[in-house]
Amino acid sequence: MRILNSVLLATVISSGVAVVAQDVFEGITNEPRPEEYIHWNSDSYAAIKSDLQQSLREGNGIFGTDFVYLNGLPAAQHRTHNVQFIHRSGYTQPEIHENKWDIYVIVDGRGTARIGGERVNFIEGRSNEGQYPELEGAQEYQVTAGDILHVPARVWHQMITDPDETITYALINIIH
Repeated sequence: MRILNSVLLATVISSGVAVVAQDVFEGITNEPRPEEYIHWNSDSYAAIKSDLQQSLREGNGIFGTDFVYLNGLPAAQHRTHNVQFIHRSGYTQPEIHENKWDIYVIVDGRGTARIGGERVNFIEGRSNEGQYPELEGAQEYQVTAGDILHVPARVWHQMITDPDETITYALINIIH
């Protein structure tokens, strides 16, 4: 490597070409910017999980299921992402998004992520509550704390657990 660097330097010097270092960050503005730096540490996560568990005990699940969430970084016009903390247990319905990519960061528990396939056993025009559609032909991934999933827009996906298990994750939504 040392010989290659010497040959390159000699070639540049003998050719008369001037090499100038460039600042790759030149021209990037940093004002004004929103004050949104957030650090979720283990203590803040424990408080979030406690709030989510309490909400679940109070019966605040979506569509009558054991699915609750907290906005960690709500949607805003000046950025294309937001962050939610989700705690769920048992069955929850499959979902799909037109212009939103999901990045799941599993922080506690375990479950099964179903990604892809087609939604079946859903009755159009009927309330979501009380319906239990499934994903036919989906790939299944067993997930646990530390796992990360990327789900593209326009792909069906579903996260489920055994009835006596829970899973908690940070969901980063990238909106295009």
